[in-house]
Amino acid sequence: MLIGLSFVLLCLFAYEGVLRALLLGIVRLPLLPGGLSSLTAVVAICSLAHAWYSLGGRHTLAFFGLSAVVSWIYEQAGVATGLVFGAYHYTGYLGARLGDVPLLIPLAWFMMIYPSYVISNLAIERRATGTPQGVARLVRLAAVSAVVMTLWDLVIDPILSGPSVRAWVWEAGGPYFGIPIQNYAGWLLTTFTVYLAYRALEQRFAPVPLGPVTGSVAALAVVTYAVMLASDLLSGVAPAGLAVIGVVVMGVPVVVAVWRLLPLRMAAP
Repeated sequence: MLIGLSFVLLCLFAYEGVLRALLLGIVRLPLLPGGLSSLTAVVAICSLAHAWYSLGGRHTLAFFGLSAVVSWIYEQAGVATGLVFGAYHYTGYLGARLGDVPLLIPLAWFMMIYPSYVISNLAIERRATGTPQGVARLVRLAAVSAVVMTLWDLVIDPILSGPSVRAWVWEAGGPYFGIPIQNYAGWLLTTFTVYLAYRALEQRFAPVPLGPVTGSVAALAVVTYAVMLASDLLSGVAPAGLAVIGVVVMGVPVVVAVWRLLPLRMAAP
């Protein structure tokens, strides 16, 4: 049931973020109400449902809680001091805030932190979930997961901080579509902290999935990451050149994960 819910929500997101954009000018399809907030909630619940099935309820709540709390702390410190991501501030585009950070932001972090976790696990461990014992393997998996997650920001940040949206503003600009390089160091630090904390917990207490995490189940998380890339690039406000960058930086983790998935799918009953 949870995997079915995750699939339906992913289809809803693909309809709004990809299909409508592809058919624009050919047929006028109904618009999903709520805009960016609605789409973020759809993908976040998609990730939550998939995680609940694949990791179990307790692990999912711990993962989500760590992601929300850690990301909010770093974001709040970042806005207040400029020391984490660089000097920036949020506009009113993303709605209500807790402190200086829109409430939508911690939700947005988890919606991609979880698929990035699955992709990294597939790439390194050839399985969708779990963290093997050993400090070196813990740190390696947390670091790879942080990189896979941060690659998404190479695509989404130029869109949402760009002149067409301006969800946040970089006060001093920067060399990458007006974004400071420090931003990506901040993303690596934030996501590494989340993954390290969650994976340390996962090492001590193994996930208890609600059913078999087959290749088809794992593939759903990989497709979520890929559909997010497609949606970002088809948004109509992506700056020139981002399509090539996006396909390369986010496409590589997807290809590696799919390659790892093939033996899992063939081994499935």
